[in-house]
Amino acid sequence: MVMLEMQLTIILLKKNKPTLFSAFKRLAVALPLLFIAPIVITIGFKALKKDGDFLLLIIGLLLGIIAIMITAFGLIKVSRSLFEKDREHDQN
Repeated sequence: MVMLEMQLTIILLKKNKPTLFSAFKRLAVALPLLFIAPIVITIGFKALKKDGDFLLLIIGLLLGIIAIMITAFGLIKVSRSLFEKDREHDQN
């Protein structure tokens, strides 16, 4: 009986591990975007002042919105993968 419970626990941990790893991959993708987006926005404002060109400003704003969304979904996925184990453990 104990051996069966240990095997089930190992299976559940293996199932949650890729989810947690994919959440950290999302956060790793979002991190450079969180630094690049404000730089592009600043360059966009300078280009707007100099040439009246909106392209870099729009690209920077889109990068910022995408970075925030990826970060939010990554944090949601991390919290789900961490607390799913607790819910499954509490049900047993």
